[in-house]
Amino acid sequence: MIAIKHLLTPSRVISGLRAAGKDDLLGALAAHMSLEANVEKGAVVAALTTAPPPLMLRGGLSLFHAIVEGLDHPVAIVARLRRPLELAGVDQCPTDLVALLASPANKTGHHLQALACLARRLRRPDVLSHIRATKCRDVMYLALTSDEWRSLQRDSSHGVTARRRG
Repeated sequence: MIAIKHLLTPSRVISGLRAAGKDDLLGALAAHMSLEANVEKGAVVAALTTAPPPLMLRGGLSLFHAIVEGLDHPVAIVARLRRPLELAGVDQCPTDLVALLASPANKTGHHLQALACLARRLRRPDVLSHIRATKCRDVMYLALTSDEWRSLQRDSSHGVTARRRG
């Protein structure tokens, strides 16, 4: 079973991605994926141009996914955009959060499992609001990969000072 921590690392979370349009967005995601997964940027761009359309989840979230040659395992990138883009979502809401999932060609079953794992986490309103409320990449990563932040919020709402973990 694939867990979100298998897909993401803190360096695969971007807290303020600049993109002027869809092509610019895909190029920036492909460049980041190239560095993070040690694959050619051109291979990622080519895979994205032939991939199915992104999943346009409600509330300004777009989930791009593609099969990329040269990968060993599924890899995800999640980014909050500096300025929302009009990507024609189902609810006509501008996209301010994007995710890119890239999977190896020889493990398509893993792609579906990873896609379901990522989509489940990104559908949670509490996770999305937490990601949108912070500018800190590490806090975004924590919200995406665990529920530890929920207990810290509960503690601070009851007057208990939550300690930062190193």
